[in-house]
Amino acid sequence: MVQKTRRCAKERTTYAVSSSDDEDPSKEIGVTYKSTRSAKPVGPEDMGATAVYELDTEKEKDAQAIFERSQKIQEELRGKEDDKIYRGINNYQKYVKPKDTSMGNASSGMVRKGPIRAPEHLRATVRWDYQPDICKDYKETGFCGFGDSCKFLHDRSDYKHGWQIERELDEGRYGVNDEENYEVSSDEEDMPFKCFICRSSFKNPVVTKCRHYFCENCALQHYRKSQRCYVCDKQTNGVFNPAKELMAKLEKHKGEEEDEEEQQHSDHGEDPQ
Repeated sequence: MVQKTRRCAKERTTYAVSSSDDEDPSKEIGVTYKSTRSAKPVGPEDMGATAVYELDTEKEKDAQAIFERSQKIQEELRGKEDDKIYRGINNYQKYVKPKDTSMGNASSGMVRKGPIRAPEHLRATVRWDYQPDICKDYKETGFCGFGDSCKFLHDRSDYKHGWQIERELDEGRYGVNDEENYEVSSDEEDMPFKCFICRSSFKNPVVTKCRHYFCENCALQHYRKSQRCYVCDKQTNGVFNPAKELMAKLEKHKGEEEDEEEQQHSDHGEDPQ
């Protein structure tokens, strides 16, 4: 679409006071549209697939284009007398032909003197590294090809961004659970709830010298096959002690579950439905 404006002829300035009702509507500014009579969408036909990088100097004005125009003019003027015509500061006639080398005749590449034209289809990105001591491969993917010999720190700890902290401040949630974040779990909380061998709940749990827990029956059956621990493969020497701490924890956990169930049943009983 091509937009055009139609303006009325300028009239002489009159000092008479006139109301809006007396104004002639034909003298107002009107807008008309002219169609191209084409069904093609506006913009590039390839939907920008061949778009080029246009942030730098235009192609017709950069150093490479100036050098190429100068080469063309020098070819036309070679062998002719000076016609005293000024063709620009870069197009003075040269009477010594440059050597046929990349440095003398190249108009592109890294061998020509002057600024180099930037790539057209390359999008340059910049990453500011505020943690130069952190291994980026391990941070982003959890894998580093150098392994333990990597000279950078393998750390995948996560931190909140500024916008996340600001949102928590606005919602009043910032710093509410800080005490829980710095609690260190004890060995009692790290005790398992399932046997490593049968993958089911413990029955008469026992513990080895390497602090691994099994059912009594599972541990004895495995001991007939191998005297080493099922988890870490260390020598057990047939020592399986009763896991009193684990038993107490299981009883505590079982009591908490029963209390929760009783509370749920009482809540349903009070419900009028």
